[in-house]
Amino acid sequence: MDLAKSGIKILVPKSPIKSRTAVDGFQNESPEKLDPVEQGQEDTVAPEVAAEKPVGALLGPGAERARMGSRPRIHPLVPQVSGPVTAAMATGLAVNGKGSSPFMDALTANGTTSIQTSVTGVTAGKRKFIDDRRDQPFDKRLRFSVRQTESAYRYRDIVVRKQDGFTHILLSTKSSENNSLNPEVMKEVQSALSTAAADDSKLVLLSAVGSVFCCGLDFIYFIRRLTDDRKRESTKMAEAIRNFVNTFIQFKKPIIVAVNGPAIGLGASILPLCDVVWANEKAWFQTPYTTFGQSPDGCSTIMFPKIMGGASANEMLLSGRKLTAQEACGKGLVSQVFWPGTFTQEVMVRIKELASCNPVVLEESKALVRCNMKLELEQANERECEVLKKIWGSAQGMDSMLKYLQRKIDEF
Repeated sequence: MDLAKSGIKILVPKSPIKSRTAVDGFQNESPEKLDPVEQGQEDTVAPEVAAEKPVGALLGPGAERARMGSRPRIHPLVPQVSGPVTAAMATGLAVNGKGSSPFMDALTANGTTSIQTSVTGVTAGKRKFIDDRRDQPFDKRLRFSVRQTESAYRYRDIVVRKQDGFTHILLSTKSSENNSLNPEVMKEVQSALSTAAADDSKLVLLSAVGSVFCCGLDFIYFIRRLTDDRKRESTKMAEAIRNFVNTFIQFKKPIIVAVNGPAIGLGASILPLCDVVWANEKAWFQTPYTTFGQSPDGCSTIMFPKIMGGASANEMLLSGRKLTAQEACGKGLVSQVFWPGTFTQEVMVRIKELASCNPVVLEESKALVRCNMKLELEQANERECEVLKKIWGSAQGMDSMLKYLQRKIDEF
């Protein structure tokens, strides 16, 4: 049957650009709002034009690809010649090809001058195009893609995800167990916070991978170092904690914490230094410093009495009482408690609501709340680290940590 005489029309699929779906939280964009570069790279033969061709007409390679919704391969109009093009070579191309063209005639008549002028014009056009592109808004999807791959090579013990409006930092330690903190982990968290402070993130979400939020200091790491040179290593470790805690104290943007599991020691004491704490129903909190054989850290000697009263603070810091998520919420250590099955969804809904707020309002609001506390917290951090350095540098402090680890081994 002759399709040309039958009157049957060929239905052509729409361009994939128009049916693009939202990716990673970015809204769909209509073709009219697409980047000029993407519009310039549309198919040379539009689907609508291809549909108007007579039925049964043969389509070239480029048109066939355009009809199927992909970009055509651009075939060169003239054979590719390596090296400079001369008038004699152009004449040969015109004779050996399938007839001559105005381009070949002009090139033969004028020698290499016209082609050099054409190349200069193309270069100038490209330069103007690049200059024009600089005035266009930056594509957020590209920035998101770059940021997503950033943490893959920059960090070993944490995962950093740059979301639309906030930075998500997840503890996922490979150099320690149960997301415990050693100088390497602390440095990576500090680096991620410094990056978030300088970029366009409105806030930071801190959470952890796995069923444990943070088990505090990595005592196995510390004991290995203290056996070499106790005085020098105790000074280095105290300095690492001082810098780590000061980073939280001095951070100007809101820090939201999602506690998915147990928070012990320094993992619990830094929570009051953050702005909002959401906890999983299965999470629990404990600061058994006397059991560890060390003194409190993370400004807990100031913040725990402020938020839960002196009696409850002493019970946690001296006797190491364990608080459930609901108890911690009742004492003010936690803002809200969510059901484990919907914990992640509840957190992300609230984070996105906060990320939609004005960043100046968020930052200034935090500054007003913390304005009278910064100096007091820095002084408390200094005092706590000096005491830790003294304890770790003594033989008695070393023995206490070894006994604690031995009890843990026996229990296991």
